[in-house]
Amino acid sequence: MWRIGKVILDICVLTLVLSWTTADPDLWGHLRFGLDIIQTGTIIQIDPYSYVTTGVRWINHEWLAEVLFALAWTAGRAPGLILLKMIVEFLTFGLLYRHLRAMQLRHIQATILLLLMGSLLAVVFSSNVRPQLFTFLCFTLILLIIRRAELGAYRRLWAAPLLLMVWTNLHGGFLAGLGLLCLWAPMYLVVNRRTWVHIIPPILVCIAAPFVNPYGIDLLTFLLRTATVPRPEITEWQPLLLISIPGLLYLLVLLVAVGGIIRSTQPRRPILLILFGVTALLPWIAVRHLSLFSIASLILTGEHVGSAWNRIWPYRHTDNPVSPWLAGIPLVMAAALMILGSTRELHRIHMADEQQPIAAVALLKQSGVSGHLATHFNWGEYIIWHLGPHIKVSMDGRRETIYSTAIYQQYQDLYSGVKDWDALLRQYRTDLALVYKESAIYNLLTLTPDWMMLYEDSKSVLFVNRRSSLVAPLKQAVAEFTPPETAKYFP
Repeated sequence: MWRIGKVILDICVLTLVLSWTTADPDLWGHLRFGLDIIQTGTIIQIDPYSYVTTGVRWINHEWLAEVLFALAWTAGRAPGLILLKMIVEFLTFGLLYRHLRAMQLRHIQATILLLLMGSLLAVVFSSNVRPQLFTFLCFTLILLIIRRAELGAYRRLWAAPLLLMVWTNLHGGFLAGLGLLCLWAPMYLVVNRRTWVHIIPPILVCIAAPFVNPYGIDLLTFLLRTATVPRPEITEWQPLLLISIPGLLYLLVLLVAVGGIIRSTQPRRPILLILFGVTALLPWIAVRHLSLFSIASLILTGEHVGSAWNRIWPYRHTDNPVSPWLAGIPLVMAAALMILGSTRELHRIHMADEQQPIAAVALLKQSGVSGHLATHFNWGEYIIWHLGPHIKVSMDGRRETIYSTAIYQQYQDLYSGVKDWDALLRQYRTDLALVYKESAIYNLLTLTPDWMMLYEDSKSVLFVNRRSSLVAPLKQAVAEFTPPETAKYFP
């Protein structure tokens, strides 16, 4: 009963942690684009949602993930999305736990390491429904394949091409998995030259696998071109700051992993340790790579940490049975957690009130107008979901996949209020502008005679171009508009 209770308690804890879900600014777009693919039966390559990208080819490198999101939404709305997220995360954590147990770690050791090193997996993305979820799972699988091949299980390498083929269409993170695979193979062949017949054929197929996508080589050239594009306004694309919560967690995991390697009695495989070192450098490129580092830490150093643990605190097995009074404690705790979970509305995707311009979008929807709306990139996909394609936006979270460098620079100048700040408004026929209250662009538009303020609330301000045909219908809509109640849940 004690062992069964512990397993049930672990499952309940993981369920409670993983089921809490918040709406990422891109979720509205991911879902809209996935539904479009299902409804049209084609992968749309010409963008219908922005007025500054007419005729531009859209390379949607996350199309398959968006289709899966759309299927989950169609089947179960928000609970369907949450369930899909939990399935992917449960598979990821389950594979990591199974690996640690296979490396002779005890249940308590494996659980604590998952909580410690998995904290980096949770600190960035765990509460969001994002295509990166599939990268976590696929990265785990590719590292397990490499780990088994390092031990001589070369047939496992033939699973990698199929994995990479699917991963390529789910998320651009497949480049990290393919990169590690191509880094491991030559190093392994230098030490084990006679194994080339087992290594080279599957690796060559792996290199070819990413070309199986709707865009062919264009997808790969696009991803390689944009991999180093600076994104100064997006926190997760910035280098890791050591003096921060993610930075301190990174340092703790790194110290545990390195300490385990030093004190371990298990054989140290230099190639795997080199791969671990490479993944340890990734967060210094972008903080979003912390999750990949945490997965690599568990797979590549977990056995060494467990060995060092046993040296420092030797395990003393006892045959004394657990008291019946104590045996039921895990079950009681599991029941308490499930009761707690039922009060947290785990069947809904939570949305911060300040995240999106809810009232202004409701006003535009009620007015029924069509036109061109200049807005912030983290509001764009919310607007696309509620108003597109009748209202077309100037910018949204797709960034490099659809917007040129020149257009993105015009967008930055507009919302920073610098240089030729209104070039985007002049160059493209713009009817409306929805901006942050008290931002630079808010002040500039207020002082510009060609623009008139229509609506204002605590977070956003809606302006209309006085020359637009939308002025009269929008004035009437404002006069009849009653702001909706604060929205707490997606969509």
